[in-house]
Amino acid sequence: MTALFDERVETAIQLLWFDRNPSRREEALSMLRAAANLGDGDAYYFLGRCYLGKSYVDPVVGLPVDTSFAFECFRTSLTLESAIGMFGAMHQEGFEPPGGTIVHPPYHSKKEIWDAVSEYAAQGHIFCKYLIANAYYYSTAGEFLDITPTNTGAKQYKRYQYEWTASAMRLYEECVAAGLGIALPNLVDLLRTGRNGAPVQRQRAQNYIHLGADLGIGAYERIVGNEYRDEGRLAKAIEMYERALAHKDDYAYYCLGKLYTFNGAMPLDLKKALSYLEEGSARLPDDAGFCNLLGEIYFHGGQDVLPDYDQAFILLSKAYFKGSTWGADMLGTCYLNGLGTKTNLNMARKLFELHPKKPLAAGGLKRLRR
Repeated sequence: MTALFDERVETAIQLLWFDRNPSRREEALSMLRAAANLGDGDAYYFLGRCYLGKSYVDPVVGLPVDTSFAFECFRTSLTLESAIGMFGAMHQEGFEPPGGTIVHPPYHSKKEIWDAVSEYAAQGHIFCKYLIANAYYYSTAGEFLDITPTNTGAKQYKRYQYEWTASAMRLYEECVAAGLGIALPNLVDLLRTGRNGAPVQRQRAQNYIHLGADLGIGAYERIVGNEYRDEGRLAKAIEMYERALAHKDDYAYYCLGKLYTFNGAMPLDLKKALSYLEEGSARLPDDAGFCNLLGEIYFHGGQDVLPDYDQAFILLSKAYFKGSTWGADMLGTCYLNGLGTKTNLNMARKLFELHPKKPLAAGGLKRLRR
């Protein structure tokens, strides 16, 4: 990667975003802090990025989310004349730049910021290529370059969007080839969807998913595990799920738990299912998938797991109000029989009618018609 920033910043970028090395996390953070303490605006930007969650740094690195700290770093980065800080923070949701503007001296316009970061990318700096690719992907390039449907016309603007999509794909591929794994999600999306007139390329997307798994990115290891599961290669699926867990992909707990619960691909083992699902739910307590599968186990019980209707009702209700109707037949039965809640026949009917052919729902509706 072409050197652009302070040596400590460059090394930290390598460790955190390319190597994704949790054993050297503190070393990398110390480097960023040391450069920041000397007034390096770029260091402040990258330090802030570390604390914005898994879309900004691979979860395997093990960094907490601290949006307030991240935004404070971004504000300092702007006042310390960092072009990459101004560029990267421009569309950060909830961020309020100092003085109400992203543009700070020595720059006088968004176009000047764009030109500076584009020049860094042209010199070969991979992370700058990634930021430019993001601007093309989200069409925020138009705001930097003052290209809008109003001032170009809708037809010409669509041409720009097509060109931006092509440029984003090219730059993302360069980033991935250099080992920058966070470029994969948007690249895969472009290849799968063919947005803005670009061709759909599902096989290339699939190839990149497998490359992500080879790079040790947990989300892609889980996706490849799902492929093996669907092919009936369960030992390989479990291996990939376990690898995904090791790389901090919390949804792999769901995939493993589902294997051993009702109608799973492996022999029923509710205690093993619970161990995975409860661990995943502790990490993702509002996820409807975990709530549904745990609610089902607590509703039915079995294999020395006693039914717990209070827990079943809480979990199935949470999933339902998150928009999932998968467990509506069980939740309706809770309302019908007063299990874990007060009897509410109107609510029971409403829930049963969502999936009336399911046995529990069909039986419940029959009782309500008597």
